[in-house]
Amino acid sequence: MIDWNLFWPFMLAAVVLVIMPGPDMILIITLGTRHGKAAGVAAAAGVAAGLAVHILITVLGLSALVHKFPAVYQGLKWLGVIYLVYLAISSFRADPEPPTGEVSDTKVLRKPVLASFRSAAITNILNPKVILFNLAFLPQFTNPGLGHVPQQLAILGLVLVIVDFAIDGPIGYLSGMFGSRIAETSNNYSRRINNVAGTIFLCLAGWLATT
Repeated sequence: MIDWNLFWPFMLAAVVLVIMPGPDMILIITLGTRHGKAAGVAAAAGVAAGLAVHILITVLGLSALVHKFPAVYQGLKWLGVIYLVYLAISSFRADPEPPTGEVSDTKVLRKPVLASFRSAAITNILNPKVILFNLAFLPQFTNPGLGHVPQQLAILGLVLVIVDFAIDGPIGYLSGMFGSRIAETSNNYSRRINNVAGTIFLCLAGWLATT
């Protein structure tokens, strides 16, 4: 089991960390504003899924490889940079989306949602900083005296994923609502959003590459 004396400080730390603006939140807001409420929530789910992968890596003890072997860290880092640049180029080249209410094809509507989930998940998974953060953060709230440290890490990690989605999900929804409200009936607005999204993706790529 877990040490309940450490659990509540962990909960407070988890909420504070998730609320603090960072690359994941910026990505969720960008995708929600660009594609709508469902896409914003899907992006939040993608970030949570990526975080769950990092938790699994930590529980299995594989995160130490990133710490011990700089080449692994650099490889993940530059894959993340390349993927963000790809998202930026895709945004700049994307055709303007039709005004809200004009698209009735379920498959067409589903694409931005799945794409948002995939983009957020891959971006999070390819950020080695998240791996190192979990490696340093989660063990602080385990009690080796209780035994079963991997199980404690898994429980804390699951709670962190739930807290992350519980906060980021509504943020993604509100971002989509905001985007829908300010949307115009012309394609000019969609084009501007695509350009802004592309610029943000490039900035995130630059941040990941230089930090």
